[in-house]
Amino acid sequence: MIHGIRSTRTSTGIARRRAMAVAALATAAIVPLSSCATVDTLDEYTLGYAIDAPITTYNANTVDGAYSAAPAVLGRVLTGLSYIGPQGTAVFDRDFGTITPVPGSPSAFDVTLDADAVYSDGIPVTCNDLVLAWAAGSGRFTAPGPDGAPEPLFDAATDWGYADIEAIDCEPGSKSAQIRFREGRLVTDWAEIFSATTIMPSHVVAREARVPDIVGAVNSGDTEALARIAEFWNTGWDLEPGEIDRTLYPSSGPYRIESFTEDGGLLLVRNDRWWGDPPRTPRIVVWPGMDTREIVARGEAQVVETGAGSVPGLDLAGYDARTVASLNTEQLIFNTRGVFGNVDARRAFTGCVPRQRIADDAINDEFGDSAPSPGVVSSRTMQPGDPAYGFVAGPAQQIFLQPDLALARNFPQSDDMRVRIGYRGPDQRREETVSFIARSCQEAGIIVQNVSSRDFDPVQAMESGEVDIVLGGVGGVQSSGGLASEATSLSALHSRNGRNIGAFAQDRVDILVAELAVISNPDARYVRFAEAESILWSELPTVPLAVQPRTVASAESIVGVVPNPSRAGAGWNMDRWVRG
Repeated sequence: MIHGIRSTRTSTGIARRRAMAVAALATAAIVPLSSCATVDTLDEYTLGYAIDAPITTYNANTVDGAYSAAPAVLGRVLTGLSYIGPQGTAVFDRDFGTITPVPGSPSAFDVTLDADAVYSDGIPVTCNDLVLAWAAGSGRFTAPGPDGAPEPLFDAATDWGYADIEAIDCEPGSKSAQIRFREGRLVTDWAEIFSATTIMPSHVVAREARVPDIVGAVNSGDTEALARIAEFWNTGWDLEPGEIDRTLYPSSGPYRIESFTEDGGLLLVRNDRWWGDPPRTPRIVVWPGMDTREIVARGEAQVVETGAGSVPGLDLAGYDARTVASLNTEQLIFNTRGVFGNVDARRAFTGCVPRQRIADDAINDEFGDSAPSPGVVSSRTMQPGDPAYGFVAGPAQQIFLQPDLALARNFPQSDDMRVRIGYRGPDQRREETVSFIARSCQEAGIIVQNVSSRDFDPVQAMESGEVDIVLGGVGGVQSSGGLASEATSLSALHSRNGRNIGAFAQDRVDILVAELAVISNPDARYVRFAEAESILWSELPTVPLAVQPRTVASAESIVGVVPNPSRAGAGWNMDRWVRG
């Protein structure tokens, strides 16, 4: 059984649709609003939210969705048994339901969904939805790929937690269920598994895939039915500006999608069927991945979230702007499908990366006097400030800080020694990072090329060989990312994880990821994190640089905006935003 591999049979089509959607959004950034009069009329009741990533799907659980703004934008559209709070950890959401350990059982949990929980189209939220989420994330349902090897049917970004669930006992249509983990595989971070944006409306899949009994199909392993379910789950919730069929996008939260247009953004409106506290602002217009400076200049964003120092000329006068330390680590991710498939090449190139200067002059400067860590971050799993950071980072705190040009000159010789580094641009901070690397590596005879673009797709670029290195957060995420759970960061380097865009594979790292999923003892966890870092500094699939700085700004008239340093972003509590 193979867990978490991203299906290459659908990735090309997904990437093509994603590129088209992002290109449309890029055009939208410079198109004057044709609906300004409408927005002005609703100004008293509408807030604008600009975030620095496009949104290309309703399904944040696909690889496509994980790299989009969906986790930050849709947390109050698609709710769950928990949400990621402002500390980057799971907070139980009792509006949706409850999950409690079964007395006397070390690995079972009872789930009770709220009796009033209903989607915006009037269909009740049931345990069918939990079964679909588990089936999609588990990695257990496969089909032969082009080379005959089994590939997962579902294009899931990660199988973290789901792969360890043995079964979900669910009477179709019921408001209760029991989740049973495999013996000895109770996931420590179980509260995060069915969190906001992970539970999709199974009744839509049942209708569109023509599989009326999803629970039955999953329990029986009906391959034909599951293939149809997966096909819709993978791409059926794609979002592009233009006319949308709202019957495909029912909401289980305070907001629902009303429209998505090039000149009007993604309009979220109050969900009248929401059974919890109503949102304080009836409408939120989201401007995902568009020209933030232009949107702010037009006065259409009262809440702004972007990489600190990324947008040149961004004028936030009149805003309460805060630079916060993300739970994400800015890093270089090597594409092991090409020249960097050789560890000696990765080591040689790392020799010309001026990590100390990048951290000090390109990244930590954005924090001003409140920098969380002066200098370099030398762990891929823990950040400075954690009591175990020094132990986990170990000797790496003293290596690769300054360029070692003698080492860099061991880079494989060729007629064209270009190394292409990509990221979603324009991004002033990342442009400066690449510039520092280019100037340093040139001294060793290595030509570094900046191949950033507005429609840059880290997954597609790596798979197609268009880039040699992606500059971004864990897994190459270009916007908000990360969780307080360090093991989820390490899982992005598991050989079968959908976020492992560099295609790195190392057996011992895979074992450590599996062990860390279920070990709760802090000392035992620290020992394994330290071992993982030792291996990763030897193998160098990535090069960590510094804590990512994020800017969260809200107009002075707006209250309720609370920065969130995780993948949930500032949008985690958008239903509490209101004009003061």
